[in-house]
Amino acid sequence: MTRKHFQMIANVVKNIDDHKVRHAVAMDFALRLKGENPRFSVSKFVGACNSYATVEAAKDEVQF
Repeated sequence: MTRKHFQMIANVVKNIDDHKVRHAVAMDFALRLKGENPRFSVSKFVGACNSYATVEAAKDEVQF
């Protein structure tokens, strides 16, 4: 999958009115899509969904 596909999914998810449902759907997609592309960013995807990434999901992206 490409960035174009990820953006299309994020555009649909960000239109979910209930913020708890939107967050749950965004995180579910993010964790599943992470395996599709080595450059996939959970935090960027979830941000594009108008939600937030949990620390557990984004831990692979955090660099100290």
